[in-house]
Amino acid sequence: MHDLVIRNGTIIDGSGNKAFYGDVAIDGEKISKIGKIEQSGIEEIDAKGNLVTPGWVDIHTHYDGQVCWDPYITPSSWHGVTSVVMGNCGVGFAPVKPGDENFLVQLMEGVEDIPGSALHEGVDWNWETFPEFLDAIEKKEFVMDLGFMIAHGPVRSYVMGYERCQNQVDASKEEIGKMSELVTEAIEAGALGFSTSRTIIHRDIYGKYVPGTEASSAEMRELAFAIDKAGEGTMEIVSDWLDKEIEMSWMKEYIDKSDCGLTFAQVSGDAVKTILYAEEQFLKGKNIRPQFPGRNVGLMFGFESSLHPFIRHPAYKEIAHLSLEERYQIMKDPEFKSKLLSQEPDLDGELRKRLKDKLNFKKEEELIKDIDILDKLTANYDTQFILGSPPNYEPSKEHSISYIASKNGISELEVMFDEMLKNNGTNLIYACFTPYENYKLDFVERLYKLKSSVAGGSDGGAHCALICDASMPTTNISHWGRDRKAGKKFPLELLIRKQTKDTAETYGLFDRGEIKQGMLADINIIDLDKLNVSHPKMIYDLPPWWKTTSSRCNRLCSNH
Repeated sequence: MHDLVIRNGTIIDGSGNKAFYGDVAIDGEKISKIGKIEQSGIEEIDAKGNLVTPGWVDIHTHYDGQVCWDPYITPSSWHGVTSVVMGNCGVGFAPVKPGDENFLVQLMEGVEDIPGSALHEGVDWNWETFPEFLDAIEKKEFVMDLGFMIAHGPVRSYVMGYERCQNQVDASKEEIGKMSELVTEAIEAGALGFSTSRTIIHRDIYGKYVPGTEASSAEMRELAFAIDKAGEGTMEIVSDWLDKEIEMSWMKEYIDKSDCGLTFAQVSGDAVKTILYAEEQFLKGKNIRPQFPGRNVGLMFGFESSLHPFIRHPAYKEIAHLSLEERYQIMKDPEFKSKLLSQEPDLDGELRKRLKDKLNFKKEEELIKDIDILDKLTANYDTQFILGSPPNYEPSKEHSISYIASKNGISELEVMFDEMLKNNGTNLIYACFTPYENYKLDFVERLYKLKSSVAGGSDGGAHCALICDASMPTTNISHWGRDRKAGKKFPLELLIRKQTKDTAETYGLFDRGEIKQGMLADINIIDLDKLNVSHPKMIYDLPPWWKTTSSRCNRLCSNH
């Protein structure tokens, strides 16, 4: 008798091969048999009419702090994710010298928009070295498997100290050697690899580049080969490839001489050339994997978000300190709406001073430039959309704020105000952050066709009050496999492989990602007809939990 038998399902096993009808037997933690199973199970599940797939392996998350207080790793666990990898983008919480914890918090807060107050209250800090960090996390219980990378920011600050690290000075030969030792030690202790950020987009809460952004090619080479010295592991890099000759020189050497992995997310620059290089190397047998999101990175503008178009209007600033319910009662008054829409955004003296105090290294003209970028971000109405329910993450021009405003003869701001006010002030506007040409996800479509590409970019746990992309694995299946109208759909077998077998193998996790005898029994049973992403909503469950709703840390979540 088996421990569990899942019967009568349409099995998509993660290999990319064609789906088949059958049963899956599980004994202990592993898959013991697949096909027609005569023997009974202590427990049985009838999966008739449903898909049976491997659990998703999400390799780009930022639950580094959340693992200290959330055993359910939400919202990723709501979307069929059974394994997550964190420590991405060069930020993390180990190693750390006593007294330097605040620096790592401000890095995470700046890069990943996770409230510093939640991290200060929720993170245990009962470790110093990376192996001690792994030991501390291993004592906790979770609903899924966790994998960690050691990150460049903590490593650099641990070795070089706050001042040298923060000022982006070149590391000495001795410092590079010590950092290299820490990376090798971490991987030997169980880290899945090493991550770094080389993009100017990633900055701490004071606007300074994160450690490693401008690290020398000598430093990057040694840290890459520290992975090779450990004999296994993967380097994760997010980069602009601004100085391509320098950047690619050490990376190509690493790819040529090492059998370890490399995965990257392209932020800007010549993405096509870099990705095609990765494809070429992958077809030669190298484990080099470009990550891609299944939908546009999108900002969510709402009255609970950390950014929205009315945040600097004088009438709104007068009520911004109130709870959402109190604000809603005021905002639904037509006189308030008229007053608000008649105003221009204002950067008053108090707010300007507060910004300058926070960004004290910036000159006035740099501050104004940042404010101009902020204005453009909130006013790009051609690529801001009514989100709908269920959300449409490949919206047409007809759903854009500019089109609706023109059609109805009203201002774009009025369209946004009316939409955001719906459902007692909880509705959201979807604002595309990355390029969205011709109102189609053609770039994603091209990446799905590559052998080397893997599903990534969910950023689970990050960007709490502005971005909600942890539901991306569900979008990948429902949108690209069932609902897409703007272009090509893809076979479910391919879509599932991209976020199971392929993502697992990116980090050398050969014990999962497939429904195969001897593999870990991480399995999803999916009613495809009903599978959807819900309209995101703000929840208030980050520490400190004891404060009132109006002052507690919030985060956007989307269920399935």
